[in-house]
Amino acid sequence: MQPIRIFRHQDWIGPGHLTEVLDERQIPYELVRIDAGDPIPSTLSDTSALVFLGGTMSVNDHLPWMSHEKDLIRTAAELRLPMLGHCLGSQMISSALGGQIRAMPQKEIGWHRMTQLGNPTAGRWLSGLPDQFDLLVWHHDEFSLPPGATPLFTGDFCINQSYVINENTLATIAHVEVTVQLLSDWLEGYGYDVDPVSDQVQAIEQIRENIELKVANMQQVTDTLYGRWLDGVLRAEKFR
Repeated sequence: MQPIRIFRHQDWIGPGHLTEVLDERQIPYELVRIDAGDPIPSTLSDTSALVFLGGTMSVNDHLPWMSHEKDLIRTAAELRLPMLGHCLGSQMISSALGGQIRAMPQKEIGWHRMTQLGNPTAGRWLSGLPDQFDLLVWHHDEFSLPPGATPLFTGDFCINQSYVINENTLATIAHVEVTVQLLSDWLEGYGYDVDPVSDQVQAIEQIRENIELKVANMQQVTDTLYGRWLDGVLRAEKFR
């Protein structure tokens, strides 16, 4: 199997639980460290899927590497190559494929309640999960749904939380990849962003409270999403 290619935009925002799942399934992967100046690959013939992680920058910052990454996303979409995006990654995919990225009236940070949507795609991707569940979100911008995208679940403060395209591209504004250690590191190094506290922005103490249980509960959702996505990756690999 060709490796899954993971794009990291900042060294402290790593793939977290995703690589734990890939290691467990013995699925190969490689890391493209945008933060370290790694070049964006020009070919997709040597990979089975693309993953785009988060970052504190905005898609609207128009950093030099963003145009190259979005070109790659468009090429992957044309080839129907599976893609996965979290937070900034979900916004990059949306922007590349015709969606809009805009600043929210107020940022959204913390453990927030999500509600499944009643469409057939959501029913397939979220089968076996409760109608509502809590996910970790940490973002200032929001995406619109790109053409052809179907949403899976929604939140109280940000309507567009997730989408699927062609049954093999999955994007979430939520950081469903976080582990206890990864989130703890974020709160230690980037906790100053948790200000001012509001209904949409939870205090650090509230985010940390029962963190092991919260992450474990979220990973039930994550594992379901990753499982559906990886099934699509493996199906696509058979026809390459």
